[in-house]
Amino acid sequence: MPCAGWRLRRGQKPVLFHIAAGARIVAGTALVAFVVMLIVLREKSIADAPMLPVNFAHMDHKSVSCIDCHHNFNDSTGLGLCFECHKTDPAIVALIEEQFHDLCRNCHLEKQALAEDGGPTRQCFACHEGDELP
Repeated sequence: MPCAGWRLRRGQKPVLFHIAAGARIVAGTALVAFVVMLIVLREKSIADAPMLPVNFAHMDHKSVSCIDCHHNFNDSTGLGLCFECHKTDPAIVALIEEQFHDLCRNCHLEKQALAEDGGPTRQCFACHEGDELP
């Protein structure tokens, strides 16, 4: 309870209002900093993590144009393995899982929609095991 005779002027906010507003600003700034830190740590952990083996038999994909998967043949961005750029380029390293899963899964789903054998779409082990086939 305020002291006797203590009154707020019209439009004046109590001190606690300003403290609460300041606390919200500090909390918001801390939250943004925390999210940025999580993004940076995620990208670093992806870049540092070993790649899971991928079972990709090229002979099973001979009906697919090479350029559908190997954009580097078309735009001359590299001659090596996909992972050499997708795993090391800071601009795209955080997207590696999404890019490869979307590329493979979407193609397989399109084939299945046409009632063709489209390959695996959900079972991790169906793709992520050692590659013994060319």
